[in-house]
Amino acid sequence: MRGLKSDEVKYCIEFTNLDEREENDYIPEYKQVYKEIKKALEIDKEGYNVYLIDDFSKKKLENIMNFINDNMKDVPPKDICYVVNVDSKNPKTIFVSNGKGKVFDKYVEDIQGIYLQKTYDFYNTSENKEKEKLLEIVQKSRSELVSKMVKIAEDNGFNIKFTTSGFTFIPIRGDGNAMSENEYDSLENQEKDDIITKVATLKVEAQDILDQIKDREEEGIESIKELMKKYYADVMKEIKDSYKKEFCQEELVMNFLDNMCSEIEKSLLDNYSMSYEDDEEGVHEIIYKYDVNVIVDNRNNKKPVCIYEDDPSLSNLLGNIEYENKNGVYITDVNLIKAGSILQANEGCIIIRVNNLLANPSAYYYLKKTLINGKVDIDYNRGYLELLSLNGLHPEHIDINEKIILIGDYETYNLLYSYDDDFKNIFKIKAEFNPVVKINEKTKASLMKNINNICKNNNLKSIKEDGIKEIAKFLSRKAENRNKMYFNIDELDRILTLANSKSKSESKDFIDKKDIISVAYNEEEIENEILEAFEENKIFINLKGKSVGEINGLTVLDTGYYCFGKPVRITCNCYNGEGNIIDVQKDSQLSGQIHIKAINILKGYINNLIGGYSKIPVDFNLSFEQVYGKIDGDSASVAEAIVMLSSLSRIEIKNNIAVTGSINQLGEVQPIGGINEKIEGFFKVCKKLDNTKDKAVLIPYSNRDNLVLSEEVEREVENGNFHIYTMENIKDAVNILMGNGSDTYKDVLDAIGKELKKYNDKKNAK
Repeated sequence: MRGLKSDEVKYCIEFTNLDEREENDYIPEYKQVYKEIKKALEIDKEGYNVYLIDDFSKKKLENIMNFINDNMKDVPPKDICYVVNVDSKNPKTIFVSNGKGKVFDKYVEDIQGIYLQKTYDFYNTSENKEKEKLLEIVQKSRSELVSKMVKIAEDNGFNIKFTTSGFTFIPIRGDGNAMSENEYDSLENQEKDDIITKVATLKVEAQDILDQIKDREEEGIESIKELMKKYYADVMKEIKDSYKKEFCQEELVMNFLDNMCSEIEKSLLDNYSMSYEDDEEGVHEIIYKYDVNVIVDNRNNKKPVCIYEDDPSLSNLLGNIEYENKNGVYITDVNLIKAGSILQANEGCIIIRVNNLLANPSAYYYLKKTLINGKVDIDYNRGYLELLSLNGLHPEHIDINEKIILIGDYETYNLLYSYDDDFKNIFKIKAEFNPVVKINEKTKASLMKNINNICKNNNLKSIKEDGIKEIAKFLSRKAENRNKMYFNIDELDRILTLANSKSKSESKDFIDKKDIISVAYNEEEIENEILEAFEENKIFINLKGKSVGEINGLTVLDTGYYCFGKPVRITCNCYNGEGNIIDVQKDSQLSGQIHIKAINILKGYINNLIGGYSKIPVDFNLSFEQVYGKIDGDSASVAEAIVMLSSLSRIEIKNNIAVTGSINQLGEVQPIGGINEKIEGFFKVCKKLDNTKDKAVLIPYSNRDNLVLSEEVEREVENGNFHIYTMENIKDAVNILMGNGSDTYKDVLDAIGKELKKYNDKKNAK
């Protein structure tokens, strides 16, 4: 038990003789996180993905991505293609060396264009003399046979008409003209029978002629096909040699192109009928049934990429098959397959915020499925499409090999780890960013560098040394430890940006300490309203003299975005009872679980204090005055213990000292949170109502390193007006709050014994 000296209260930090040259933007204490990430990148084995526990910020994300990019293997990632060979509904996957996907696609287009042009030329030009000679022979033979058939028909009294299916025979009248249908109908039956008989005979002869024509044409076509085969071998040699040279190391591409050329030529030969008009549709169908879609083009990436997916929907993660409405019918093809970020980051890394992932229905399930199988299934919505009776594609699964980094919080990690066995096997590496770091030369140098970078990159004014010190103090205050800092780049950026605006408004050439203080410690209106309520005596508090059963405790009000300290009057009355502690807050349903626990601990402590062999013959009625919200936490348990001892012993408590601290059943004082806000809250009330002279707070000794107080409080402590006392146990608290010496604790216990005797005597007298 002692009062803290000024140098123990005053925050002091120096930024001299620091070396910023070798420091990264991230602070040294973060290196363990980067080691874990690097470990994941180096382990070429499934399941070694990373769950990173951290609050999200753009700067941290940028640092992570820069680190990953710096540590990626210098191996260019492959391009990923979907190709159509035989079955257009079942595209196959081909991985191509970096940057060659588009080259592959271009070769397919060029080959198709050459085949179309050269095929047209073969049909329609006369440069090939052998082909022309064969065509001439076929045509001459055809003409001779047709002339023969015409002669036979004329000799039998018929004209002949050519149709697509063969010959039609028309009877001739005596004048040499063709007989009409009416004339035929007017003939005698015998004449009709004679004509029918002759036609039947002519049809037999015609069929024989047609067979001969067909045989001659087939012979000619087969001979032309041999020429066509040689023709393709000649005209396609250059481009075949070209792609064989280009893709000599790409077996799958070579196989595809070789097969494509072979099948095109074979099919074109089968389709050949000497007439381009008849064959044109088939030619186009044969040539253009082959297709390539480069769904991942890595030509601009010389090493695997790191991608941050800010909207991890199914389509954004896995990819999608799009559909087009043509005349009311939904159709698709291989070119409408789109890759998602998982494929785009293949061989590299993808970063996802876990809350965004879980916010997208089924995204987490399919991500797990993808990682477990090591394959991306773009056709994940097949069931839905079948329900709509859409004739869709069924593309081949694509093998992947990449690392996933999920950024999330502890709670989500614990839930997933506890209830999802797959998660354990997929995310075997856990890393954690701890923004609270120890103050040392390296962290100070890193802070300096980050401040300078923010000012430079955002065109802010330069900052003076006292401003840098105040920033460090602000960060230590957020860490609630004078020996540590809450290192957050976004927070730094916010403070510097606001301070720069303040400096501009005052036409200053720099950012100084005052600018930092003005933007870092803004008071909210609610705090001012509470201070006014104290001033107007709407909230009661005693700051002078001594009182029995009354003490000034310290609390923190937290709005979620702002917190501040508020002293609270705690009172206690004793009366005949069974040793119970009547917690007014609990009975009013205004007590939280932790506070209820603290009351039970107090009951154990008080009973132990008097020996524990008999019931205390009194009940304690304990109340937080003018508190209308829920009370939770145990930071007021020291104050509650003291006020109970005062009420029972009838010894007064000093009103000029406020107290905070947690007590255990052994009477030891434990550390609490919000120590700076609590001290400053009492200080402000004292300043508002009276003055700070001879005012003090009593805090746990274990909280002494948590002190990062405002400059005004530090100054008043240094001037000897305001005091900060520490305690290690309830005895220390009693000696400070209820007396002036080390014997006070014994005096209190003696007084309690006398009072208990009075209660027992009255009880026995009854």
